[in-house]
Amino acid sequence: MKTKSRLLALLLASVAASCTIITPPSPDGGMTKKVFVPVPFPVRPDALPQPPPLSASVLFVANLARSSVNLSSQYAAIMTGFLSYLGSRGLSIANMGLIPTYGDQYGPRLLLGRSGSNPAPPSSLALLLAAAAANGNTDYQSLLQTIAPTLGNIDDSDLQPALQLLAGSGNFDGNNQNCEAQNLIAFGQGLSSAALPPQYGGIDRSAFFDSPHDLFIVVYLQPLARRCALPSDACNVNGRSPTDIFLDTDGYGGVTWLTFTNGTISPSQVVQVAIATAEGQSQSDFETKCKAVTGFPLNLLDDVGPSPNLYFTPLLAALNAAHPGTGQSADFCQLIGTMPTAAIQKLGSSVAALATSH
Repeated sequence: MKTKSRLLALLLASVAASCTIITPPSPDGGMTKKVFVPVPFPVRPDALPQPPPLSASVLFVANLARSSVNLSSQYAAIMTGFLSYLGSRGLSIANMGLIPTYGDQYGPRLLLGRSGSNPAPPSSLALLLAAAAANGNTDYQSLLQTIAPTLGNIDDSDLQPALQLLAGSGNFDGNNQNCEAQNLIAFGQGLSSAALPPQYGGIDRSAFFDSPHDLFIVVYLQPLARRCALPSDACNVNGRSPTDIFLDTDGYGGVTWLTFTNGTISPSQVVQVAIATAEGQSQSDFETKCKAVTGFPLNLLDDVGPSPNLYFTPLLAALNAAHPGTGQSADFCQLIGTMPTAAIQKLGSSVAALATSH
């Protein structure tokens, strides 16, 4: 519909900038002709119908194993860089949230987020954590009630300490969990349900993701080996392949795994972006490739690694086969070097282009 609106606006402009001249009958009695002659006067932009702004929801799915403490700065830089570039391409971010790849004892929940409809946080997370540390309190679980309002509408400057705190808690190591998609799918299927109380880290996901926008963008941050391969029983969620679940639609053409309170969204508007380390690559080849990245921090080689299991490769291929462009990827090592701009722009351009096609 948005594309049609833009075409209509251009058509109206061309018609408004022309006039009709009626020619007299020809001597042989021929028909009178109507000739459209362009009139060279400008059409005021504010006089034309303006296309509705494009917007998106972004959900980050991050591996928050304890080793990710050392990647908190890199995670934060990737998140802010990606969101900023989408904004520069005219795609407004209506809301942003983050969940862990592997859930904790409280099940699928939003760990932090940002939405224009939420009130500004009362204090920065860095200040809250500093005050708590001065009193000898650095435990994530005991801090939750105090920091929940800040995590619920987080500022860019607070992303790094928040990610560091979450990973350092050890809550999201995913012990005995082998399914890459289980927490994400369960979160999507519970979008319209109530949140946990603040003392357990509850942020109201139903308010964050209550309605669909032009795009729903899932961004994976996965620097470690995938725990299952597609297709395999270990990757299945309730006996079904994640691919089948992601592509399943209802009678109105909306995906069934995202249960918005208001409305649905088609699978062609759900983009999955894997920012991950290589799959099916040897350790030595992986290290060689990462070391070749300009400014790659060599001290992080112990915190990242290739994946013998192929998960994102077949998943994104299946998504693109069904709906071209809905599976995107970028190399994690490329995005944590000192020159990630080109990779961010390439990825962001591919994602933003999908919004204009709806």
